[in-house]
Amino acid sequence: MIVPQTTADLVVDCACRLGEGPTWDAWREQLLWLDIDDQRLHRLDVDDVHSTTELDRRVTAVVPDADGGLVAAVDASVAHLDGSGAVGSIIATLPPAGDGVTNDGRCDPSGRLWIGTVDRSGSNRAGLFCVGSDGSVTVVRSGVGLSNGLDWSPDGRICHYVDSFARCIQNLHLGPDGLPVGADILVGIDATPDGLTVDAEGGIWVALWDGGEVHRYRPDGRLDRRVSVAGGFITSCAFGGPDGSTLYITTARDEMTPGDLVRQPHAGGLFAAEVGVTGRGYTAFAAHGHA
Repeated sequence: MIVPQTTADLVVDCACRLGEGPTWDAWREQLLWLDIDDQRLHRLDVDDVHSTTELDRRVTAVVPDADGGLVAAVDASVAHLDGSGAVGSIIATLPPAGDGVTNDGRCDPSGRLWIGTVDRSGSNRAGLFCVGSDGSVTVVRSGVGLSNGLDWSPDGRICHYVDSFARCIQNLHLGPDGLPVGADILVGIDATPDGLTVDAEGGIWVALWDGGEVHRYRPDGRLDRRVSVAGGFITSCAFGGPDGSTLYITTARDEMTPGDLVRQPHAGGLFAAEVGVTGRGYTAFAAHGHA
C-alpha cells in the first residue's frame, strides 16, 4: 500500500532548542507553543503575527484555562501562569518519582489536565496523572518511562497515549468517569513517537522525534498519511487556525551538530500543513466540552 505523503511548510523560523506542546487557544485565536529549554512561550495569531514571552521557570506544557488565563506544568507541579511569564499559585503537586519533572500534557473533555512525568533511569518509575481544578491528583498510568503525547477520540471513549520509551501508541479505554478501565497497543512504531493529536475523523497524528515526519494512523492502527518535516527533531503537532484545518508541527534543534544544521537550517522552527481534515478541538482547563 502506498501511503500519501505531503511536505510541511516553514511558518515561523524561531530556532527553538526544544519546541514543544502546541495547542490552539480558541478564546484568543492563537497557537501556543513552548521552547522548553530556552524558557519561552510562543504565540501565533490568525494574522500570522508571532510573539514571545520569557518565562521565569522551565515550563513543559501550557494550556488555556476557562477563565481566560493559562495553566502550566513546571517541575513536578501544575500552576497558574500570568501574562508576564511568571509562574504563580500552585494548583497541584505530582508524585516526585523518577526524575521528578513533568513533560507533555493536555486537557480531557471534562477540562482536567492530564500530565505525565519522566524517568530516564530505565526504571520506569514515572507516571501519567489527571489533575482537577480542585487540585485533586489521580494516577492514570504508572510504570512509565517518558510520558509524552496524548489526545482523545472524538467520542471521548479512548485516550491515545505515548510513552516514548515504549515506542508505541497505546489506547487507554475509559469508563464513565473518563478514567482508564483497560489498555491495549494501537500500533508499534520503529521511530520514537513524541507528541500527538487527534482529528475530527478519529485519525491519530503522531510526531516522530527521530523520524523526520508526522504520521497519521486510523483508529484501527493502519498508517494512511505521512507529512515530511525538515525541522530537525519532530516534537509535536496540533490543529489550529480559524477553521481548525491547519496541522501545526513543532520541532527542536538541541543536540544537532553543525553539519546537521547546515542540512536542516530551519530546525527548531514551527511548520504547518493543510492535510484535508480538521481538528476535534481542545478543551480549556476546568471547562466542560470542547473550547
